[in-house]
Amino acid sequence: MDEAPSVPMGLVDEDLLLRTEAGDASAAAALFDRYSDLIFTIGLRVLRDRGEAEDLVQEVFLGLVEKVRGFDPAKGSGRTWIIQIAYRRAFDRRAYLTRRSFYHGTDLERLQNTLQGKEGLEAQVLDLLTGEQLHAAFDELNEKQRLTLELYFFEGLDLREISERLAESLENTRHHYYRGLERLRKSAIGMAHRHRK
Repeated sequence: MDEAPSVPMGLVDEDLLLRTEAGDASAAAALFDRYSDLIFTIGLRVLRDRGEAEDLVQEVFLGLVEKVRGFDPAKGSGRTWIIQIAYRRAFDRRAYLTRRSFYHGTDLERLQNTLQGKEGLEAQVLDLLTGEQLHAAFDELNEKQRLTLELYFFEGLDLREISERLAESLENTRHHYYRGLERLRKSAIGMAHRHRK
């Protein structure tokens, strides 16, 4: 039995997505190897359940293979596009689970903070901005806000890990995170208004 051809080492995400679109299963497998841990982290962060996070990884990659024709490298990086898919699917799944009382009996105060706080802002930002616009909007942030949000969105670190990486207190890191998200949201709304004109 012939083995599937392996993907050449060092291909960037955009090349792997183009190969996936052309039906190259080894390129899709390479993307899975590259991003499954990060998508699991996103799923755990949003869904607060390991089983659901594991399901999300499978769902994102099945969806990615189906939607890969929608990827436009002119609008942003492959990494940003994959992460946006992961966040959108995670938020959709969380809304579904919440409607079905999946979180009944969990720490309600913590869940309220999760559902109505930062991730509500994250959802707004991700829904309003394409990958290219997200990177452009990051230019409007101060350096601490930009670094904090880049590590959160694009490296999958949580706020405690970011505070350690940047040698900042957790309180300061939270401050940079929330201020940065709010500024991104305002930027996204401004871009949406300009785009309609």
